[in-house]
Amino acid sequence: MKPDHQLHETRSLRMHRMVAERYRETPEAVIQFGLENLKKWQLQGVDCEDFRMWEGILRDRPQVLPAMLCGSGEEAVRMRQSSPFAGLIPEDIRRQILASVS
Repeated sequence: MKPDHQLHETRSLRMHRMVAERYRETPEAVIQFGLENLKKWQLQGVDCEDFRMWEGILRDRPQVLPAMLCGSGEEAVRMRQSSPFAGLIPEDIRRQILASVS
């Protein structure tokens, strides 16, 4: 069995690869989804440096989004931990991913 952090990252990477697929199909919709989540969280008083970084990527540098979603580097791994794409992947598919990676 994998250590908890590795298991979490494997699941997260798999889900974010699905977000990247969606981005390739409909980039504007994925960007808008992420920005709306960030705004909603900010209105709820939830904020952090990574959220501001995500906002900058989504607004100013969307071309780096696939690298953040699928990359194996330290920054990409960290950024996925504060992903603004919660809720983008349908719940049934999310559950399949959680069940299939153990």
